[in-house]
Order: sequence, then C-alpha cells, then structure tokens
Amino acid sequence: MKAGVTSKEEIMQVCRRIVLEQGLSAVNMRAVASACHIALGTLYNYYSDKDELVLATVESVWMDIFHMDQSCKIRDSFGEYVRELYERVLEGIKAYPNFFTAHSVGIANAEKGRARSMMEHYFSHMKAGMQKALEADHKVRADAFSGEFTKENFVGFVLENMLLLLMQGRGDCGVLIEMIRRGIY
Repeated sequence: MKAGVTSKEEIMQVCRRIVLEQGLSAVNMRAVASACHIALGTLYNYYSDKDELVLATVESVWMDIFHMDQSCKIRDSFGEYVRELYERVLEGIKAYPNFFTAHSVGIANAEKGRARSMMEHYFSHMKAGMQKALEADHKVRADAFSGEFTKENFVGFVLENMLLLLMQGRGDCGVLIEMIRRGIY
C-alpha cells in the first residue's frame, strides 16, 4: 500500500493532478484525502475547510501556470519579452485546460477577497517584470511616453490585453506585439 502524503506541497501536487484530470470542481476534502492516502481528519490538520483547500489549489495552479519560480529573461525588446511571457503562460494554460477561464466558478463560495488579492499578486509580479523589460529596452522612442501616457499605464494596458487574448484562447499575441511595435518604437 502506498504511504500517505506528508506535506502541504505533496497535497498540492495531488490537487494539481486532480485539476488536470477532472477540473477544479473535483477538488474537495474527501477526494483529496482519498487521493493522498490519508485520513480526512489528517487533511483538516493542513486545511481548515474546503474553501481554504480550493484557494490553496487555485494558488498552486496559478503558480504553475505563471511559472512563478522562473522569470523571463530581459530581451533586446519589450515586445520580445511580452511574447515570451505570453508563450509561457499559454503553455501553462494548455497544461490546465479550461482552468484560466473557469477558476472563478470554483472559488465562488470561497473567500473572494483573498482570491482577488492572490490574483493581484500574480498580476503585479507580471507587471513588475514587464516594467523592467520596458525600462531596459533602449529602442523605445524618447517621446513615446508622456504625463498622460505613462510607462506604468502602458504596461497595464499590455497586460490587460495579453490576458484578454489568453482568455479568448488565442494561440499567439502577434497583434499585441505589432501594437507595441507601432506605439513605442
């Protein structure tokens, strides 16, 4: 008989596998305890209720999708950085079909404030990387930005449109890259 899991990370590995195979809606205390080969009471030592478990699972999947343990390399151009980031997130989304657009249903009864805060954390991480890439791009026109059209606003606009393309299931972000190229070079 297989020994039960012994850490939160192992539990999250099982939860990610459940999401991959059955979707986020299949994540519940009994199913996870069973898949982990542990008693239901043992799982409650790690997570106080289903909401906490689902939120932890959502966070774990997002981390996997966004490859939070890795960072995109700053490229010669901001557009190249955005393309690489898009492709990495797209790769993660393909690994978790339907998760990107459907995760909010799974957390509908969970702590919405915490879920929103978690997503803002990932998006701010992406924005920070994009901001660094934009600052490092020496090809940007000197007059590309103004008081009303700031680098921060531009990065926010690019991220919002990148996420929109991802939610639409677009296989590439060529149009967005062309808009970047025409707008700042």
